[in-house]
Amino acid sequence: KSVVMTKEVENVLKLDNFKKYRYFLKKIADYEEVWALKDEEGWVSLRMNEESFFPVWPKAEFAELCISGDWQGARCEVIELDEFLQNWIPGLKEDGIRVTIMWYEGSGIDVDWDGLSRDIEHDLEQYE
Repeated sequence: KSVVMTKEVENVLKLDNFKKYRYFLKKIADYEEVWALKDEEGWVSLRMNEESFFPVWPKAEFAELCISGDWQGARCEVIELDEFLQNWIPGLKEDGIRVTIMWYEGSGIDVDWDGLSRDIEHDLEQYE
């Protein structure tokens, strides 16, 4: 099935990385969830320059755009934000798997685990 790109998604994909990152943080703080892709072998990741990356998105619509090629047959799965902060980021760090945000058409925003945790916590504090 082809994915229809909404105006919001289209506009966000045109933003520079800093603004895209801010958008990501705001949305995941709003909805308290991040999105990733899963296939029959488990969670989808990618390898570039000898490094592994775990791609995450703020909404399913962004992840859906990446279901093709190697990821054909994958499906969008939600990860609760608390779980992502408490378990995923430390686990990925331990395994040496980098996080890439808003992956699309061959590039994403590669972030440091601790910086990502700090930025998410900071955005969440705005809601308390």
